[in-house]
Amino acid sequence: MTTGSGMIYGLEKIRDRRESYTVVTHDIIENADVCVIGSGAAGAIIASKLAQDGKSVVLIEKGGYYDAEDMNQREIEMIPLLWKNGGATFTDNLRMLVVQGQCLGGSTVINDAVCFRTPQVTREQWRGMGANIPDERWDAAIEEVWKAIHASKVQDFELNDNNRMLRRACEAKGYKAGNNDRNCRSCMQCGMCHIGCHYETKQDMLVTYIRKAVRGTGIRIYCDCSAERITYRSGVADGAEGDFVDRATGQVKFKIRVNAKAVVVSAGTIASSQILLKNAIAPDRAGRGLTFHPASFLLGRFQKAINAYDGIPMAYTCHEFGVTNGVRDGGFLIESIFLPVLQFSLGVPSFYESHSLLMDDFVNYAMAGVMVRDEPAGTVSLTAAGNPKVHYEPAPRVIQDFAKGLRVLAEMWFDAGAIEVIGGHRDFFRLSSRADIDKLIHAVEKNPDGLQLASAHPQGGNRMGDDPATCVVDSNCRVHGFSNLFVCDASVFPTAVGVNPQVTVMALATMTADYISKNWKSSFSKMPLSASEGECCSLAQPMYCSAARLEAMFAREKNRMPIETMINAADEEPSPSSWSFDKDSLTIHNDNHWKGFFPVDQDVATMSIKYFGGFWKRFFKNKDGKIAGITHPYDAPVFADNVPEFLDHPRYGKVVHLKYTGAEFAMFYDLLKLVDKDTILGKAFFGVPPEGQQMLVFCMSRKYGVEFMTEKDHEKIFSEHGRAPAADEVLGRWTGRLVSDSALTPRVQTFTYSKDGSGTLQMQYVFGNLLSGISRVSLTSEQMYMYDYTNWHDEVRIVTEDLMVGKWCSPAGQFPLDFGPSFLSVEQVPEGQRFCLRFILRRR
Repeated sequence: MTTGSGMIYGLEKIRDRRESYTVVTHDIIENADVCVIGSGAAGAIIASKLAQDGKSVVLIEKGGYYDAEDMNQREIEMIPLLWKNGGATFTDNLRMLVVQGQCLGGSTVINDAVCFRTPQVTREQWRGMGANIPDERWDAAIEEVWKAIHASKVQDFELNDNNRMLRRACEAKGYKAGNNDRNCRSCMQCGMCHIGCHYETKQDMLVTYIRKAVRGTGIRIYCDCSAERITYRSGVADGAEGDFVDRATGQVKFKIRVNAKAVVVSAGTIASSQILLKNAIAPDRAGRGLTFHPASFLLGRFQKAINAYDGIPMAYTCHEFGVTNGVRDGGFLIESIFLPVLQFSLGVPSFYESHSLLMDDFVNYAMAGVMVRDEPAGTVSLTAAGNPKVHYEPAPRVIQDFAKGLRVLAEMWFDAGAIEVIGGHRDFFRLSSRADIDKLIHAVEKNPDGLQLASAHPQGGNRMGDDPATCVVDSNCRVHGFSNLFVCDASVFPTAVGVNPQVTVMALATMTADYISKNWKSSFSKMPLSASEGECCSLAQPMYCSAARLEAMFAREKNRMPIETMINAADEEPSPSSWSFDKDSLTIHNDNHWKGFFPVDQDVATMSIKYFGGFWKRFFKNKDGKIAGITHPYDAPVFADNVPEFLDHPRYGKVVHLKYTGAEFAMFYDLLKLVDKDTILGKAFFGVPPEGQQMLVFCMSRKYGVEFMTEKDHEKIFSEHGRAPAADEVLGRWTGRLVSDSALTPRVQTFTYSKDGSGTLQMQYVFGNLLSGISRVSLTSEQMYMYDYTNWHDEVRIVTEDLMVGKWCSPAGQFPLDFGPSFLSVEQVPEGQRFCLRFILRRR
């Protein structure tokens, strides 16, 4: 049961906010009932409702926290702040702009506040596709949402001239049309909905559900945090991990790990598919069947001033040709719309002098858009770097709907008295009379790629339905094959909804939250809470810590173990008594020595010692029965003898003083603290204790994850725990790190395994975002081989469903080196010697 006020966290040092806010200064490890990823129309509602139901909830949001005071109505500042990718999100062929929000509150902060109930036609179609939600549940959820966001009909007196022009045209034609419902209270009609509501009259997620949760529950919301990993085993998710990213530099500042009994992905259509694909969740189904409600505009230029920028941008809709008028297949809505001057200037298809002339008539334009209910034809896949790649080609039927819709709208503008109509096709965009309408339609049909398209409604990709072979989630938004993992946002739509989708998303979120609450006791409450710390800095795994955190730990922690704890196993090489590998936790236990770790900082000094100064220390009893030690840098033929002894240091208290006995190292010493049987914190000095100049801070452990394996660890796992994989076991995307004795290396390679048209396994590789190609794959009883255009080859074995180990090796020959610097190892084979780059591959 949560009590007290919630808290919003983020990286930015910002002035006072309306809600409680704290700056993140270190890695975060959270334990919660529920982890929700994304704070938009779905995530905010699920998190808020579950928190109010007494669940402890952690909400992760990639964007920042900005409230009304920040939303200053300056487009040049707000678009980079509130829009995903600064407004520069396109399909892979640059065919269509896709607008999404990326801030606390998601796209609800930057949309036009238009509210449509889920059309009856759409509900019936979805039920026919296996999304079995009865009307009673739809109606109840929509009513709850409607009240919470204060949706109401736009009054006639609130229509500006832009909306009235569309109404006049619809009335002249006798088309079904009407004022929109909007989630606004006492709207100021400033026309700046797309860049956040400065007056807080728009009832977006930030000022409704999120505010209620923060002020009334113990919810914890982490902004500036990109969810990267969902951890799971055997159909049970146990948490999520992410990075706090400095948006100015793109650098990862801190890490987060959330252990949870249920995980909900509500990151938005594109990002939710990206997260599933990166984590090998429904890899054969996720990201398929996207729709967008692609839209194209027409301007009517009138003799009189319209001043369309002054007032509610989207307050009126023509329903005649859309799903709201019973059209079952395709169709379109014609919606009033207008843009602030910067967005408008970027949207019209003209350049130089003609662009200036168009902008001269800015106050004389009326604007409306044709929004088509398209077919599920798009896909989300991953680039080598793990970023989403969105592919979309409008189907021929969609182009025909555009041709019809643009014809209808052009006629409507001329009927309303326009002296010119301006469209979004690059081949023909200025219509001076009705006679030019056919020319525009001909251009659309002949060259559909020339039609300027945009979308603010990406949907689908993780389809809802009862068939696990074709659908990602069931009718309760639970991922097929999982007991406690949910995806809930517009990505689960089986088809395009046909209207502005925010209320439909909110209704699904309401139903999902209610389902989790109703079944909490029977299905979720007794699930064990993971104790994982992910890749977060902690005393149990200090190898993930920065220098500042290690310094703080060293100053704070006391020496807790007797000095005999330092003694390693008698075996100097890995043996069953001194070395083991836990496949479940992917943890190596190595008592041959203490493996040293440097801080994770990215500065030049740390990076240089990290890759070329890695070390181990080994302790034993000498012939006199006293404890002695050796320090050995991995990449240097140095074995420095030392003697440990307890010392009461005037600054650090009781420590182990490690004194080097060789003359060449006499001016060096270490101070160590044994914090548990497997962990040592240390500082290295030059000088005479207790004085001297500190050179570095470090830690040592005899227990570490596979990411930190040494070359010897790699060989043990490769030879004793690996096996030849089957073709179907490797299908999909794997990311890899090089194995270095000294350091945790970055992820530098991506291997994507697939089958070609003949069913032959192949691998597409990208290395360091520089080298790419396709390798031929050969499976043997011992291992998997991969060959490309070089004379080197890969040898790979699978260890678990999430881990493979491999090496990229040269042809055998005679080499003058008997050791390999840093990443490069030298192996003896019957034919001679060969160089190998060792690596590990993780599926997620």
